[in-house]
Amino acid sequence: MTIRFVKMHGAANDFVVIDHRAPFLPEDEAARMALVRRLCDRRRGVGADGVLLLDRDQDHDFAMRYFNADGGAADFCGNGARCLARFALDLGLGRAGEVRFATPVGAMRARRGADGAIEVAVGEVDGAGAVETVAAAGREFAGRASRPGVPHFVVPVDRLEQAPVAEWGAALRRHPRFAPEGANVDFVTRLGAGRVAIRTYERGVEGETLACGSGAIAAALWAVAEGERPPIAVRTAGGDELQVGLTPHRAGWEASLGGPTAIAYRGEWTEPAGVASAATGAPA
Repeated sequence: MTIRFVKMHGAANDFVVIDHRAPFLPEDEAARMALVRRLCDRRRGVGADGVLLLDRDQDHDFAMRYFNADGGAADFCGNGARCLARFALDLGLGRAGEVRFATPVGAMRARRGADGAIEVAVGEVDGAGAVETVAAAGREFAGRASRPGVPHFVVPVDRLEQAPVAEWGAALRRHPRFAPEGANVDFVTRLGAGRVAIRTYERGVEGETLACGSGAIAAALWAVAEGERPPIAVRTAGGDELQVGLTPHRAGWEASLGGPTAIAYRGEWTEPAGVASAATGAPA
């Protein structure tokens, strides 16, 4: 089985992107998870934080499916949504520079800006929760939980560049407070009015990523709860900047996420014959 893909990244959050409108990947969960892990392996595979599938949808321009590097499905990925929207626009989907697409957390729309950035209208999200203290890794962390598509716990730190994200993030990610699904853990610091910096430990990747789109929204929700006024600019660990718009809506916010996307390269991945037999009808 030969899989054509595009390697993309949104602010250095990188993905293997596959046009799956004519389905061919294995629907068996174990086989699919193993394939995703092989693709995302940074030494033996393509290397990525996750895999994005562009599927057909009868009511929208496409449907988004996302799988973390460990093979597990996730309900949402902010930078993944932006990359897949650009991929769809490049394929000619949508109208007037805008696409509408289905995700497990609801329908969204995205557009390409004049500067080439992709902005996704994420939809309604609740505000950040009250400050709560969680004990982990031999210390206490005072943070705010939120769920901009997927669960996050946002913790302010004084020296972000020195924070042991791998140690603290792993301990908090699996803390009983966030059971059973766990949480992405975002460490943040203020940079000035309307600006924050972020480093994220992502579940499913089980390590720090150079950017996290839903984490940027979570950081913006934290900042607003701490007294900042939207929009919020979020500087990622990779040095890029994401823009989070928050408009009051009922008891929460209408959120948007904008920032850069890039195509690194296009390629083909060939599955070994014995492994590929789990899926049939793949494009040659």
